[in-house]
Amino acid sequence: MNTDVVRALVELAELRRMVRLTYRRSLSALRPDRRIVEPYSFAHHFNDIVLRCYQHEPEAGWRFLRLARIDAVEDGGQAFQPRRRIHLPTEEFLPEAPATSSPWTPELRAYRDLIYDALADGKLTEEERLSAQQFALERGILLSQLRFVHAAVFHECLGLILEDGEVEDDERAQLRFLHRVLTALGWSVSEG
Repeated sequence: MNTDVVRALVELAELRRMVRLTYRRSLSALRPDRRIVEPYSFAHHFNDIVLRCYQHEPEAGWRFLRLARIDAVEDGGQAFQPRRRIHLPTEEFLPEAPATSSPWTPELRAYRDLIYDALADGKLTEEERLSAQQFALERGILLSQLRFVHAAVFHECLGLILEDGEVEDDERAQLRFLHRVLTALGWSVSEG
C-alpha cells in the first residue's frame, strides 16, 4: 500500500478539495485513467482497502476504487461541498494483520479484483462480464465460493454506504447497480 497516496487523500479531504487520481482500472491496463473525485471513506477488508468517492470525471457518480490501483494523487483544482460525512483516518492507515486461516485464496482475490474493476467506472461491460465468468470457470471457483466473494463485496460496499446513517436516493441507485453487477456475474445477495 502506498502511504503517500493515503496521506494525500486524507489531507485533501480535510481541506474539502477535489482530488485528481491516476487510476489503473485493471492490472493489465496499459494507460491509467485520470479521474476527478471527492474522497469520502475507506473500507478495509483482508489487507485490501477500497476508497468510496464521488467521481466527477470522466463520468459522474459514486464509485468504489481499490487503493492499490491508485498510482498518483494531486489537488483537483477546486473545492467541494461534501455530499455526506467524510470519514478518512487522520493517522496512518495500515492494513490489518492477515487472518491465519483466511478463506481468500489468490484465485478468490483475483476474482474479487475483477468485480471491483467493473464497479470502478459505474458500468459493467459485456467484456468485463465474460472475462469474470471465464476466470471463475477456468480457476474452478465453486458456486459457494462465488457467493462468498459476491457477498463480501456487497458487505464492503454496503458498509461504506451506511457509514453516515443515511441512504440517499443516489446511494439507492448505487446499491441497485451493485446488485445488477453481482446478478450479471452469477449471484446476488437477494437470491438467497
